[in-house]
Formats: sequence, structure tokens, C-alpha cells
Amino acid sequence: MGTLELPKALEPVLDAVVAVSEGYDGVFLVGGSLRDILLGEPNFDVDVVVEGDAISLANALADELDGRVRTHRQFGTAVVLYGEDERVDLVTARSESYHAPAVLPTVEPGSIDDDLHRRDFTINAMAVSLKGENLGQLVDPFGGREDLEAGRIRILHDQSFVDDPTRILRAIRYEDRYGFRMDDETVRLARECIETGHVGDLSGARLRDELEALLEEGDVSHAIPRLAELGAQKEIHPHVLADEEAVRLFDRLRELNQRYGLEIPAWRLGFVALARKLPPEEIAEWLDGLKIRRPDAHQIEHAVVDGPRIADDLDGTPADVVAAAEPHDPDAPLFALALTDAPQLHEYFDRLRGIRLEISGADLAGVGLGESPRVGEILAEVRRRKLNGELDGREAELEAARELVG
Repeated sequence: MGTLELPKALEPVLDAVVAVSEGYDGVFLVGGSLRDILLGEPNFDVDVVVEGDAISLANALADELDGRVRTHRQFGTAVVLYGEDERVDLVTARSESYHAPAVLPTVEPGSIDDDLHRRDFTINAMAVSLKGENLGQLVDPFGGREDLEAGRIRILHDQSFVDDPTRILRAIRYEDRYGFRMDDETVRLARECIETGHVGDLSGARLRDELEALLEEGDVSHAIPRLAELGAQKEIHPHVLADEEAVRLFDRLRELNQRYGLEIPAWRLGFVALARKLPPEEIAEWLDGLKIRRPDAHQIEHAVVDGPRIADDLDGTPADVVAAAEPHDPDAPLFALALTDAPQLHEYFDRLRGIRLEISGADLAGVGLGESPRVGEILAEVRRRKLNGELDGREAELEAARELVG
């Protein structure tokens, strides 16, 4: 057990929780909030478990903080929003049971012990009381504090990965984030779960969510090869390559993405690096199985398929480079640039992709061309000349258009 001194920065909200907790069996700060406090790096998320009605407590807390409540009665959860973008997440303590591997659990109300027993790793299975005379008392049934101090990620029980194989990817993510490592028994159980095919039992959406979270983590120089080391890459797809080359390409893609202000989600670039050797005919089906939104899936697919083709087709004029790159902008030409570092593609992102005409179809009507399929053809030709440096300014564009109309 023992007691824990909570950060002063959290005192106002925790004092409010204490003030409204009198009528409840137990109210606890839990999970990632507590883990990060013990690591000395609080993120100021406040996750509260209530032995009793979490929604009722949330309503009282909102009054205390002059905030508002969002409830999810089906799940017994609520969020209190207050101040400037501050929040408290509250959930009714619950127990879980799994009727088959890799499926969502059956949930019932329970005690704080039940709630901690359903969690993934010892470092997330701790709580600290926020109620009355027990305020600050640490509940740590699995030795999570000792594992935190040792930099160790340890699963709670032998069936934990089988119940929820997404925990394998979460363990890798924690290894990356904190520099921790799974203990030998946890690694053995992860490999056993993968070898028996339970990762493949996950729904595509659940696997996608964990992959996206892993790829958004930041430095993934450990996480990506770790997928291969544990055998998980083959469960993601038989032709995924989670190797050092994937790390290098992912880092390069993120660097270029930032340099050119493209704002492509990092996870999408990570998918490109991992899937770079997938056969073209398999990519769309794989992404569809992961329930990736169609616009994102198209960008990933075209990057993998068309990026290398763009990289091999850079010998023409600037207009030729734009014609090759623009149809699948920005991911495919960015992947081509990551593969080649070609000056033509740097010029594309630096300058060419931003070049637009100063004239329009209305201007062509003014020089004698009415509605006609030739409008698009003439504008395309004028832009081609502008991209190649033959035209400068609106008047030059108009003169070129007049010549083409004539």
C-alpha cells in the first residue's frame, strides 16, 4: 500500500473530487494519470474510477468546477469539461470477462480491485484513493510501482494477450515511449499469442487503431523492428516489412513532411514505409480490411504504387515532373523524394506545386473562345508553358491564350 503525495498542479481539481465524494464507496485516480505522476512527468489528464455511479459523481463535480458534463450511460462513463480545455474522465468501476480470444469483453459493475485486475500491465494497474481518510493511499496489487522503477513492462496474467492481442502493440508503444522493456515472461507470452494467430483474430478497426497510435508515438526506431522481432509484422500483413529500412524511410518522410508543411498524418507515412513492398494488387484489400478511410487509403496505395514510378521518371521538363507528381499529391511524390532525394522533386515541393494560372476560363471567353472542350486544353497548355518558365505574369498568360485560341 503506502501513500502518495499528489502534484500541486492537480490540487484544485482533486480537491473538487474529494469535496463531492462523500456518498461513494470509493473514488480513485487511476491508470495513465497515476503512472505518469509516479514517473515524475504528469500530463494533467485526470482519470477517475468510481465505486458507484460515475455519472452521478460527474454531475456533482461539474457543479463544483462550474463545468459541463458529457455522459455515456450505456458504458457508465462521463467527462467533465471545465476551465480552458480541461477535463476529468470518470468511469464506474467494472469487471470484464472474455468469451473468446480477441473479442470485446462483457462488462459488469465491480470494485476497484475488479477494475485493476482487468487492466493490461502492472504499471497501469494502480490506483490512489481520493476519498476522505484514505486520501493518497496507493492501491497496487500487482507491484506496478516496483516495475515502474525497474523500467519493466509486465503483463497481469497468462491469458491477458490472448484476451486482447492489441496489448502486444501497446506494450511495444510503452517500450518506445519510456525506454522500458517487457520482462522475459511477457515477451514469451506475446510471442506465443502471435504464433497461435490471435492477432489475426482482431477486427481490422482495432488493429488499425493500435498501429496508428504506435506510428504517431514519435521515435519509432525501436518499435518498428520490435514488431518483426516478435513476429507481429506477418500478422499485420505477410508482405509488411518492419525493418531498419522502414525506420529510415519513415524518419525521412516525416522530415520532408515537416519541411514542406504538408501536414500529412504521421501514421499514414508510417503505413507507406511498412507497406512499400506489398504487391499492388494486395494493397487496397489490406487497407479496406483495416477500415482505413477511403481518402487515406487512396493516398497510401498511390504512394506505394506510384511513388517509385515517379522517382524513375524525372528526366523531362518541370511541367513533365508536375504531370507525373500532381495526380497523387502529396504522398506519392513525397515518397518518391524520400527514395531519391531528387532535385526535381525538391523543386516540385519548393515551387512548382504552388504555381497556378492568373487567368481562367472567363478570360478565354474575353479573347473569343466560348464554351468549348478547348477551354481546358488551352488552360493546360498555358500552365505547361508557365511551369517551364516561358511565361511571367497575367499579360503573358493572356497573350499565350490569344495565340492558342487563334
